[in-house]
Amino acid sequence: MDRGYAQTLTSVWAILGLLVVSVVWGTSYGTSKQVLQSLTVPQLLFVRFALSSGVLFIILYKKRLFTEFTNNSVDYLKVGLLTGAILSCIFITETWAVAYVKAGQVAVLISLCILFTPFLEKIWLSVSLPKGIWGYCFVGVIGVVLLSNVTEQDLSFNWGFALVIVAAVLRGFMVVTCRKAFSERHFNTELITFIQLSVVTLVSVLLIGQEGSAGQLPIAIMQLDWLTISSLIYLALGCTLMAFFLQNYAVKFLHASQASLLMGTEPLFGLLFAAIFLQEQLTNLQWLGSFLIISTTVAACYQFSKHKQP
Repeated sequence: MDRGYAQTLTSVWAILGLLVVSVVWGTSYGTSKQVLQSLTVPQLLFVRFALSSGVLFIILYKKRLFTEFTNNSVDYLKVGLLTGAILSCIFITETWAVAYVKAGQVAVLISLCILFTPFLEKIWLSVSLPKGIWGYCFVGVIGVVLLSNVTEQDLSFNWGFALVIVAAVLRGFMVVTCRKAFSERHFNTELITFIQLSVVTLVSVLLIGQEGSAGQLPIAIMQLDWLTISSLIYLALGCTLMAFFLQNYAVKFLHASQASLLMGTEPLFGLLFAAIFLQEQLTNLQWLGSFLIISTTVAACYQFSKHKQP
């Protein structure tokens, strides 16, 4: 197979993978808000990440991939622990924000990572970005705001708003950090994902101990209804295990800025899901926002395809 064609095909799969991530993450905030009616933030994080890392552990054991880790444990731990710590901060701030503001607002504001990532990638990685990428990012954010249909009152400052902004900045750091690590050497995506998820699990255990709810967790879990249990499984396996594997895979082959643009389509998929399956009507401004997001994302991906990778 021609090398250029193979590289193009790999990039296409990476793009499709990130679009899948956007679909599941676009629905994760509303799902988390529903679960938070029964569990605290640390409890939700623990169940979500313990389940996802447990399933991934079984997969790694079956595939006998731990030999790869033991032979290169220092390098794996260096990358996994750092990105796992960033991931912990992202989910702590995101999930607490969901408890303060509407889930849709979190999905919109978190997309501000679209703006932060090019700056981080340019300064930290010193890479050349395609011409016009700054404009694409700015127009993409405008599209997200129009799509959200939020008012000035909705975005009045509160702690939830501040937490989401912090999470958006951290998302930019996460994508750029992973891009830097994977561009320097070959890492097994599943092993890195397992370390990241395990770190968040351990951090959530510490948070549960700090709030003193460890003894209440088993009782709270046994009292969950089937809808909440299904939501937890979806968050763990779909929005966590699958999503972060796909993200780690994609940043091996895409610019960090391109990855952020693709993941910035979360609100679009969330609202389109509501329009198609829940028969919710979109306003003209929301349709305009959808058009801006789709057109700028496609245009940016085209520019990246013509741009020489660093």
